[in-house]
Amino acid sequence: MSKTQTIDVNTLIVQLEAIRSEISQLRSFISQLLLQRDGIVKAKSSIDAIGNSSEENIIFPLDPGYMAMTIAKPLDKNHFIIYLGADIYAKLETNEAMKILTEKESELNNAINDVSQRLSQLEKLQDQYESVLQQISEQAQQQKV
Repeated sequence: MSKTQTIDVNTLIVQLEAIRSEISQLRSFISQLLLQRDGIVKAKSSIDAIGNSSEENIIFPLDPGYMAMTIAKPLDKNHFIIYLGADIYAKLETNEAMKILTEKESELNNAINDVSQRLSQLEKLQDQYESVLQQISEQAQQQKV
């Protein structure tokens, strides 16, 4: 005996809205992760530039968007203060600072990839839900005729 399962259209719509909400949240989260990674890439680039610069003075950004800068003279081109997490900072030599930043960048890349995969799955699921709802709508229109 075959069992037919009836699915309420309103339930499908509610589930689709939940999927859309999660997609929106994941996109926002990916944006945050990308900003964090961009900050790390900029920090690594700055450390590299300072370490390799023969100039005494450097141009130092006052904000992440480089809207304002100042000229600064680093007291020590071989040590940098790096955020370790949990409100802890450490003064580290260049190699160790770069190692920690590279590890953080790698962790962020992994997180971005994981979240992107989940986002892709949800987008496919969203497409499936929309397709089913479209079919239901078309069937309802045909039944009216």
